[in-house]
Amino acid sequence: MPFQLENYTSQDNRASVADLENLRNFTRNTYGYDPGSFGSTVDELQGLKLFGKVDINLNENHRLTLRHQYTKAEQYDRNAGSSNSINYSNNGVFFPSTTNSSALELNSRFSDKLSNNLIIGYTSVRDDRDPLAADFPYVIINDQNNGQIFMGSEQFSTANGLDQDIFTITDNFKIYNGNHTITIGTHNEFYSIYNLFIGQNYGTYRFASIDDFINGAPATEYDRSYSLVDDLTGDGSAAAADFNAMQLGLYAQDEWAVSRQFTLTAGLRIDLPVITSDPAEDTNFNNVALPKMQAAYEVANNVEAGKAPDGQLMFSPRLGFDYDVTGNRSTVLRGGLGIFTSRIPFVWPGAMFTNNGLTIGRVDERNIAQVDFISDIQKQYTNPDFSIPSGQVDLFTKDFKYPQVFRTNLAVDHELPGGILATLEGIYTKTLNNVVYTNINSDPTVEFTWTGSPDTRPVYGRDNLDDTYGAGVYVGSNTSDGYTYNFTASLEKNFPFGLGAFLAYTYGDAEAVNEGTSSQNSSQWRGQNNINGRNFPLYGRSDYSLGHRIVSSLSYKLRWNAEENAATTFSLFYNGQSGQAYSYVISGSNARNLNNETGSTSRNRSLAFVPASADQINLVDYTLNNGTVVTAAEQWANLDAFISDDSYLKDKRGDYAEKNGARAPFTSIFDFAIRQDFGVRAGGSTHKLQLSLDIFNFANLLNSDWGVIYNIPGDFQNYDWYQFEGYEADGTTPKFTYRDSDIGKDAFDINDRGSRWRMRLGVRYIFN
Repeated sequence: MPFQLENYTSQDNRASVADLENLRNFTRNTYGYDPGSFGSTVDELQGLKLFGKVDINLNENHRLTLRHQYTKAEQYDRNAGSSNSINYSNNGVFFPSTTNSSALELNSRFSDKLSNNLIIGYTSVRDDRDPLAADFPYVIINDQNNGQIFMGSEQFSTANGLDQDIFTITDNFKIYNGNHTITIGTHNEFYSIYNLFIGQNYGTYRFASIDDFINGAPATEYDRSYSLVDDLTGDGSAAAADFNAMQLGLYAQDEWAVSRQFTLTAGLRIDLPVITSDPAEDTNFNNVALPKMQAAYEVANNVEAGKAPDGQLMFSPRLGFDYDVTGNRSTVLRGGLGIFTSRIPFVWPGAMFTNNGLTIGRVDERNIAQVDFISDIQKQYTNPDFSIPSGQVDLFTKDFKYPQVFRTNLAVDHELPGGILATLEGIYTKTLNNVVYTNINSDPTVEFTWTGSPDTRPVYGRDNLDDTYGAGVYVGSNTSDGYTYNFTASLEKNFPFGLGAFLAYTYGDAEAVNEGTSSQNSSQWRGQNNINGRNFPLYGRSDYSLGHRIVSSLSYKLRWNAEENAATTFSLFYNGQSGQAYSYVISGSNARNLNNETGSTSRNRSLAFVPASADQINLVDYTLNNGTVVTAAEQWANLDAFISDDSYLKDKRGDYAEKNGARAPFTSIFDFAIRQDFGVRAGGSTHKLQLSLDIFNFANLLNSDWGVIYNIPGDFQNYDWYQFEGYEADGTTPKFTYRDSDIGKDAFDINDRGSRWRMRLGVRYIFN
């Protein structure tokens, strides 16, 4: 079933509905802030798109086109709860965005052998991400049995605005010379970016319980970033990244028709991505802090505060072919290989202009002795302990390269008897440059390793190499680890009586160190799965691993007259897919920094050890609210049953779980559509009115147990498994509890929106 309150409240010792209502009423009455509802949520998207185009034939050889598109969207994102979390609805995000995009295109033909295409474009994007409701700090409340309650202004939307102006010039000059079609071109992008992002600007508090929050007990944690260049909280602060960048590209390609049946295409592209601005230089960092970090981390020898990465020439040669084996396109062999250069989200290097030791400061629970809750966002804590308050620092290596991959593919298209088109294709991609992060302000000294079981992971001293930068110094560098492959086989047939059928099967897998799924460099580091600490991220299955996928469609068009301007089309689409890959991680609020690393984090990313027997995990008794003691033996029975039922874990006993080693259950989704066309022929044109009906997840309409999509009970594809409870008296033997009893599909959450059937009605006017 989609999210229901009882999924959360029915678990041992959790807050009840009455407790959640009492918390909401307390916040309303005491602070005048309404946190919203805490049940099911609904997202909204309101949008307006306008498009205009003018074509001008300057003469028979030159055509000018001017086009403009205006898009305005307002998105309301509300966070749904899960079996381990309650989200009050007003902790969501209001995200208005306005985009204007213009292009001037000139197509010229100078002769039968020469032509040119010139495009000059300009795009402006104005984004302003805000909390949904009134201004209020973000509040996290720990609940029993690994539960968490969230309310307040969404912590990363409190000072958040992005302005982008992008100017592009593209020119393609073509030469037609016999069997050769030669293209010489250039594509250039120029960026002007203003990005204000001060995460947790209103203050983020964590409390040990609902009672602690209501009774005014101190918070157990406090996190806040704030401007060092003015006193403004929220939008309007001068502590923004304001910088320029460009990506210049030159390329040449020759499409050579070697024969009537064989075509060879070869090309070379050269890109030069450059950030043309430099951030402010923190001389204290370069002269005092950096030498300490260079002694501990090799990557620190390739960074410098106040310096953007040098521009790197990126070479991308490519070769492709198309071979018509039979000469009538009934059997075609095609393929190619090459190097491809991508971009990166500019929010990553943009952080160098704000998290540089001089622009944004930070305070967390380790810098002040006691944190009393302050509801006024204008009176939040700052950090008076530092003579140069600086917070975290984001850096990139001087020779940092944009993402680049080598890719090759080979495919055959063959027409089988009966007019069935069959395709078999394989694609392999090898990472050449990807991003990985290191916190170079974390002391690598190991204080001790775990004892009492085969799990002997290290625990560090949790010391800053330089205390001026207490929140971490995160360096982005490159890794070549990673690959992806996919194999696809498909069959397609169109019958003369109006029936069309398609069936395809794909299997793919991928491995990576860091997927680059966050907009914050510190979060990229915090999100790295590990056993020995986040500075030693594990190479394993990627978040984007496809697994098995089956895609099929059937369509039937019923024509009502000979003119074919009135018809009814029925379509059925099927998508069957392996569930998300996920990692088993140790859970609990005490496990968020299991290896005791420098750098505050709210994420559990330590991969779990899979015990083969009860003596390989130190489970301890815990007590329910009603006084019932759940013994270690009872917990082991449940944990052992869970491992035995899990097709992945049962083969990993006595070893660590791998990054994304497991998968959620397979999902099957059917979509059904009807199109009804009514048309007339008048004035040499056909005019049609089309009525449409789309039913998404059609099987769920027929049976509420069908069409279910499963989510991982954790965050970012990490399954919160058994819970870390601290250490025994020896200080090195960890204690754990296991507080679940569900196995199989019952152990997963259910995607609320995706698992519901939805219907859409439409009307279109078509003329030609």
